[in-house]
Amino acid sequence: MSEAAVRLRSLGEALAERRSELRPPGVVMAPQQLGAARLTRYSFSRTLLRRAAREGWRSRLVELDMDAEGRGHAVYRTDIDDHRFDFVAFTTTLDESLHTDRVIAPAWEVTGALVDGAVDDAHLAELREALPLQEAARLDPRVLVLTRGNRSVRFYDYLVQRLADGRQPEADKVADAGYILRSTAFYGNGKFGMRSYLGYPEGHPLRVPYRAQFLCAWMFRELGYDQVEHCARARGGDSAVRFDGAWGRYFGLGNATGLGLVSYAFKHPRVLNAWAGVRELALANVRALPGTPERLALLRRWIDRAVTHFSTLGADDRPPWLGPASITERARLIGARLDEVADEPAPFDALFRWAETHDVETCELVVSLLIELDEGLDDDEVDQLLRVDEEVVVDPLTTVDVLRQLLDERYDWLDDLDTPIGNHYCWVVSDNADEPRRVERDALDVDHHEVAIDMARRLHALCRTLEGLPGDTAVGTLLAEHPGHGNAVKRLLGGDHPYGEPRDNACAAGYLPLELQRFQLAMYGMDNYSPKSTDWLRVTLFQGAPRIDDLGPATTDDWVWPPRPTEGSP
Repeated sequence: MSEAAVRLRSLGEALAERRSELRPPGVVMAPQQLGAARLTRYSFSRTLLRRAAREGWRSRLVELDMDAEGRGHAVYRTDIDDHRFDFVAFTTTLDESLHTDRVIAPAWEVTGALVDGAVDDAHLAELREALPLQEAARLDPRVLVLTRGNRSVRFYDYLVQRLADGRQPEADKVADAGYILRSTAFYGNGKFGMRSYLGYPEGHPLRVPYRAQFLCAWMFRELGYDQVEHCARARGGDSAVRFDGAWGRYFGLGNATGLGLVSYAFKHPRVLNAWAGVRELALANVRALPGTPERLALLRRWIDRAVTHFSTLGADDRPPWLGPASITERARLIGARLDEVADEPAPFDALFRWAETHDVETCELVVSLLIELDEGLDDDEVDQLLRVDEEVVVDPLTTVDVLRQLLDERYDWLDDLDTPIGNHYCWVVSDNADEPRRVERDALDVDHHEVAIDMARRLHALCRTLEGLPGDTAVGTLLAEHPGHGNAVKRLLGGDHPYGEPRDNACAAGYLPLELQRFQLAMYGMDNYSPKSTDWLRVTLFQGAPRIDDLGPATTDDWVWPPRPTEGSP
């Protein structure tokens, strides 16, 4: 075990020991700061591919049976040491009017699953019946992840026709989104009968948070390429070509994401603390580094890469965020500032302190760029830090004085929450769509239907109740008389997780779900954020990433933020 692994034997200890070096939670967990986050070298998509390259994972297409329109099925197989995993996808076509980005839909053009083990004919027949049902399906523990999605309405047929005609895509017609298929969900962790995360045995290669989901997503992205090329051959015959050169990597997997991410983040403070904590530890590591020529050159390459990538994605801003043209401008400013501080003793710290005085998009872009230089954490250590135990045991003999002290220490930011504005919304699960929703509190009776994600309000209400109680009152007595405070007490006694609480009120009239969603999507490794309302957005995953045939020991992270390919010809 490395010295760093010994030092970072737990995330809580690492954050406590280095608190003075880290950004304070009030900054990191502020809504606008979360809403400016970008992917880093520790995002799940990137750690997956680095591990796959380092450990020699072998993936291949073993079966593709489709008609000329791309209806049929495909099987992709990944071998990891002595483990084998099959990604199975069933494909069809839908009328454009049936395409939706919602979690719930009557049908999808692609339904798939990641399976532990090789799929035989009998299991393939079972999956053929079950996977198109999605939420209505009942699966078994061989299935690790369930997914679905649709073809891009704008790009899919266009790409088929270009390849069928023997030509590569026209760069200005496909660059703004950069995907072929768009997914909407990667279910796992025991839903619908699948294997739960705790059901993965020790030593299982996917026994790390989100690794199974992102292996599944990488295969889903591969399917898009193979399906388009198959349809092009069927349409164009001998004239058809495959994606050539950089086009063979440029397209990622699209994704549409909504309010479900918000409820997850508010309900899992230890997970959120781990995600943010790893980023902050890495940032602190880099700020302390001296500016060697090698490190400065590497950072300049990443800045240049950002400029090249974002400058080709369009000009318009994407409220509430900056658009690609504005991000390009910020990246150029960052590059100019790096030149100015390069000779200072701690140039990376100087660059960060400069960024702190600018807008949050500039600041968080600098954070992501700096983390590319981190030498203090490796992927194994990060995997360990991201494993969290979410069990909370409440000692009924804990006193009210202890609760008050914890509230003062950790939640001094709770204020002005018990007002009509602060209590404008409530969160429920829709009966007819099984999706998270926020509704005006006065619009309907939500008794027994409310989703308890409004932790700021609940903690504030607990604080008010404690005002009139003797300090030696036991928590057991408190909850017997005020059972509605159970969630707040559990949250308070769940441990010190400085980055576990978004500094926001999800029930406030002005609450913007997009900000917390973007932070989570950045941790996943997604980019190209395109909001469609206050509640949901589209993003791109694995854009520029190696294909399954490209992955090898020489694979690096230089696929991130790919340049737009030039227009090709046969």
